[in-house]
Amino acid sequence: MVTEVGRHSSRCACILLQPNQSLSVSGNLWVFFSLVAVSLGISLAFAFAGAWMILPFAGLEILLLAVLFAYVCMEGTRRQVIRINDKQVVFDCCKGFRQQSVYHREFSRDKLALLVRMGASSAEPAKVSFSGPEGCLEVGEFLTDAEKAELVKKLGRIGIAARKEQEFHLRQF
Repeated sequence: MVTEVGRHSSRCACILLQPNQSLSVSGNLWVFFSLVAVSLGISLAFAFAGAWMILPFAGLEILLLAVLFAYVCMEGTRRQVIRINDKQVVFDCCKGFRQQSVYHREFSRDKLALLVRMGASSAEPAKVSFSGPEGCLEVGEFLTDAEKAELVKKLGRIGIAARKEQEFHLRQF
């Protein structure tokens, strides 16, 4: 999801990027415990029928489900914040329920280029990257193509024009 927060002027903005999480944490827990109940019910039925060796595999299945659900919940808490003012563009990446900053990068606005590698259709970008003397950084890799197109439009309205290419080229210097 691309959300513009607290727009101050036509050249300054704060854009929040976050993955679209269809279930809340309580919804994820409900689905997890439902799957655990079904798995334990089936494995206990087989164990009572004499196939007790299924219980360790059911335990491994529950452990794997727990790890995967934890991973999905942590990835759903990712946030990328792009703060733009007259002089610089500040990029912060946060993760976790406490929203601790994982990554911080600052770009000079005058020398910043927005590179957009185009996807299969000409209306939807595949990758969006900031590029400048400070380096190159992909933005919003968890966004859908439509959300990336919306991000490019919002950045264009603020005055950061995109350079669209079919693919990135690597040059040897």
